[in-house]
Formats: sequence, structure tokens, C-alpha cells
Amino acid sequence: MFVGTTEAASLLNISVQRVRVLIKEGRIQGARKINGRTWVIPLYQGMPRISSRKRGPQPNWHSCRHCGKNTIHFDRNNISTNKKEKNTDLDVMSVKRSSKNLAKGHEIEIHGPCKIVYRPEKPHSCGATVWIETLATATVFNFDGTVERVDSRWIWEEEEMWKINKKNIEELIQEAS
Repeated sequence: MFVGTTEAASLLNISVQRVRVLIKEGRIQGARKINGRTWVIPLYQGMPRISSRKRGPQPNWHSCRHCGKNTIHFDRNNISTNKKEKNTDLDVMSVKRSSKNLAKGHEIEIHGPCKIVYRPEKPHSCGATVWIETLATATVFNFDGTVERVDSRWIWEEEEMWKINKKNIEELIQEAS
């Protein structure tokens, strides 16, 4: 998986300018410039790999386990209720960032790379042992016909663009035509 300088800065909890300085010094391993303008940084176990210096203090890079990632959870209770009872359309999947619930639905389309995580020995903060992590944008489809788009927090810097953009299926079909 590859990220840009903004994403790498957020994962390392440092500024974007500091990431650029590290790239200029050649300390971020595998960083490459594409199109003569954009930096692409590979992730190793979810983090950019930074080589240390010979002198000075040791770096203390750290990341939050789910910092900046959209996690997709499955609600087993709603799945069993929908299976047992007829005419129930309970949402069985939810997209979360940290503990904030961004969208719920019955079908999710992920527009980019993702990772399926199974950790029975170290469950998620909500108690889930299986979930999907992604840095990409996700589209959530609901039984009532609405579509919610959960944008990746890396695409736009502005706070207002991090919100969920809700659209109806008819609007999406008209845009595709």
C-alpha cells in the first residue's frame, strides 16, 4: 500500500513539512516521486519505514492503531434478526473512524485497497474480532435506496470535506449516464 506525504505525516504524527525534509534527506525508505510532482511512500506493516541517523536523539515515531483509517464492522445481531424475522431491513454493516459511526448499510463498495483483519487475541475497541480497514473512499448502500459516500480523510484537507456526502441512487444513475 502506498500513501502520500499528508497521509504519512498523519500516520507518523508529524507535520507534512517534516515528512518532506525526511524525504529530502533520503531517510524515508522507498519514497518515489511520480509525475515529477507527487511523492509516493510505501507502507510496511501500516507505517512508513524511516532510517535513523548516526547522531542526535532517537526518533519516537508512533501510530494510533486505527488512526485515520475507516474501519468496516459487521453487526452479528442484526444479521441474525434479519435471517429469523421476515420483512426486517436492519443495517448489518457500519463504517467507523475511531469510535465515530460514519455510515450504516447493507452493502459497501470500497474504492481502493483494503485489509481484512482477524484478531481474536486482541479485539477492536468495540469488541469485534473481524473487521476491514481502509484508507480509501467507501460507498454505503442502504435498504431504503439511499447511498452514502464516506470520503477518505486524506483526499481533502478541509474539515467540511471530511463529512459524509449523501446521495440518492437516482442521482448516481443520472451522473453515470
